[in-house]
Amino acid sequence: MTTKVDIINTAYSLMRISGLTKDPSASDLTLALARLEDMAHEFLARNIDVNYNFENSPTTGALHNLERKYRFPFAANLAARLLADFGKEPSPALMAQVSSGFSFLSSDTALFRPVNYPTRMPRGEANARRSLWWSRFNNPESQTPQDAQVSHTMYIDDINDYVESFAAYLDSGETISSYTITAETGLTISTSANATPLITYTIQADGLSTGADVGLLRVKIVVTTSAGRIETRIINFQLLDSTISS
Repeated sequence: MTTKVDIINTAYSLMRISGLTKDPSASDLTLALARLEDMAHEFLARNIDVNYNFENSPTTGALHNLERKYRFPFAANLAARLLADFGKEPSPALMAQVSSGFSFLSSDTALFRPVNYPTRMPRGEANARRSLWWSRFNNPESQTPQDAQVSHTMYIDDINDYVESFAAYLDSGETISSYTITAETGLTISTSANATPLITYTIQADGLSTGADVGLLRVKIVVTTSAGRIETRIINFQLLDSTISS
């Protein structure tokens, strides 16, 4: 298990993409620790419970108790909060990481997840008729998965930047050596790049020829690491029609 200063050092490393050039001093580490503790308390108040190690007298060398999957989202959000102390604004790339990380934290720690009603009914003539009626008029629609880390909503014709982080997947010293990215009809990938441990990409929401809402379209990213390991991610997009009736 790593310590709180590891989260802090990762945050300062991420801050370099927004123009921070100095190495953190002892006072900078103390400031970052205070920001980290405040952020963890705020997240807990929002029901984002990740078993963070709260201390009466926080120290940088204490264990943070975060699972590996939560470390990068914590560091990205901390980096964005610290930049104002150095007179810097978060870059679009950093903000994309912050948004993706916070969405993952929120969804992965959610207490309840909605589910569809079951379509099965008890046997019997009356119930069979009701089951037929239910199946005819209440077919469950294809829905975007509740995990917001791999699910996005766009309006048709929008063009947005997205980031998929593989930080929790990569082992120490391992990098992304190559990748492929494809999208289903209705989504166009205009740009993409390997920014280990991230794959960044730009999506245009073309939609279908009917122009109506689209229940679910998918983007597939396959990365090959420097160690020869392969990881596949499916990111789900829901496209909405933005037309407003007058």
